[in-house]
Amino acid sequence: MKEASSSHYGPGAYRAGAIPALPAAPKKRERIGEELLPFGDYAGIDPYQQLCEDAEFVQHQDCQDKAFYQMDDWWWNNGHIKFISNSVGVSLGLMLVPYSCAFLMFGAVFYFSVRVAMYLEAVSFFLAVLVMLISAVLGFYLIGVIGPKISNWVVVNLMKAPSSYQGGGAKRVNSYMENRCSELNRETGMVSFAQGKKKPPLKAPFVEFDGYVERVVQRGGIFYRLMFVHRYTGKQFSQTSLSAIVDHKHEVHATWDMLQRYMDVSQPMPDVPRLEPFRHLDPTTAEHDRQTGRNPRYWRDLDLEAWKAGEGAAHLKAQIDYPWSRQRCQLTPQLGKVEMSAYKEQLKAAVA
Repeated sequence: MKEASSSHYGPGAYRAGAIPALPAAPKKRERIGEELLPFGDYAGIDPYQQLCEDAEFVQHQDCQDKAFYQMDDWWWNNGHIKFISNSVGVSLGLMLVPYSCAFLMFGAVFYFSVRVAMYLEAVSFFLAVLVMLISAVLGFYLIGVIGPKISNWVVVNLMKAPSSYQGGGAKRVNSYMENRCSELNRETGMVSFAQGKKKPPLKAPFVEFDGYVERVVQRGGIFYRLMFVHRYTGKQFSQTSLSAIVDHKHEVHATWDMLQRYMDVSQPMPDVPRLEPFRHLDPTTAEHDRQTGRNPRYWRDLDLEAWKAGEGAAHLKAQIDYPWSRQRCQLTPQLGKVEMSAYKEQLKAAVA
């Protein structure tokens, strides 16, 4: 579709139809066991699993506060997508969430059951033992059924919207996250990957990062996630909150498709729940929605269960059936058309 207003975007904004001449890759881009993803050939399919999770999350936030997206640190909007590049500390912290929830819930049940049993022991030893057994069953039920739901809610909120936390603890969490925060910037075409507290972030144009389907071997089988590789330094980033480990490759392909369309200012932003409140602020997207008559509260008012049974099921089938392997990369033909020194001078001139 035609871009609505080029003046809104910076000179370096990404457009699949106008990928500049780029230096040759210093190493072969093919990687053993990993699938190189194409630039610029879009399926127009957003990742089904993420759509479901995000719709549930956004609807929950909307019930709590209709203006939830107006918080300064809401991480997805018309200008940027912020995400976490996991450090060891973040990874360990998230791994400890379910164990902490389980320990706290079982500990609380155990404490109260002991207190009750001590009181009942004077009346009936049998009754005290029965209370302890019932409490043990209840504790394991909380761990197995309620615990995962609480853990998932904590992790999802922490990774997707730190702004949902309030108070002094929230400020410390947000400060910690900001030091590990990475960003895709739609308006400038730049990408920034955090490299930890002691190293400055790696900042470069989006077209310098190749996407790959990375295979992750875990107990129980082979899984997949999205990996970013900076073509000219070889640095790779897969431990990110954009790189969830999934069962099927097609979910990774759809995630890459979605992120490319977000960065491509000649395209409307992807129609996904977390971006919905900001669609009218992006010129290309606003024009698209005006022409199509899109409901501005589609995701927030959606009957999600009915959608999963109908349109969602059709969406998933389209994602599974799409011939992802037939996509053709629009960036590869541009490699090797300019020397690195001349390319760097062009970048400096564009920024100046």
